[in-house]
Amino acid sequence: MAGKFGKKSKVKEEKDSCTGCKNDDLSEKLAGNGGDDQNEDIASADSDITELKEQLIRQRAEFENFRKRSVREKEEFRKFALENMMVEMLEVYDNFERALESAKKTDDVNSVIEGVEMVFRQFVSILEKEGLKKIDCTGQEFDPHLHEAMMHVQTSEHPEGHVVDVCKPGYELNSKVIRHAMVTIADNPDEN
Repeated sequence: MAGKFGKKSKVKEEKDSCTGCKNDDLSEKLAGNGGDDQNEDIASADSDITELKEQLIRQRAEFENFRKRSVREKEEFRKFALENMMVEMLEVYDNFERALESAKKTDDVNSVIEGVEMVFRQFVSILEKEGLKKIDCTGQEFDPHLHEAMMHVQTSEHPEGHVVDVCKPGYELNSKVIRHAMVTIADNPDEN
């Protein structure tokens, strides 16, 4: 048994002596030139950190300026787009004024109706050019994405769940519903 303990003690002594060697080498490096290198490394790291902080501050400022510029440009674009449409609508406005003045001076109702219809077609043309489209409803199956049911009517003339009448037309602007059509829906009468 003593032999076994003797081997363990010898291994431990060798291990301790190796560990001591490594620690001594490391201590010498840190005490000698290593200390200056370490100070230089710390100074370099501090400099890098300061530079990165400054870059981050600049990036944040640039992003904030970009965000503000984007908001401003978007608002300017909206105003410009609205201005173009208003210029076109002024033509309709002028034509309505002329039609009203003409209606006051004439007894020919048909010419007044014809003039108003021309102005109406001009108005519709401008709206359609801007992407407005009237939703086609009558005879169509009820679609809650396009229609709003105002009433239900008992009828056998139309299929159940289909639009019988349009109370108020609906509109899409560039394929997005901006006003649902208010409609009357067919219900088949109960058979008794």
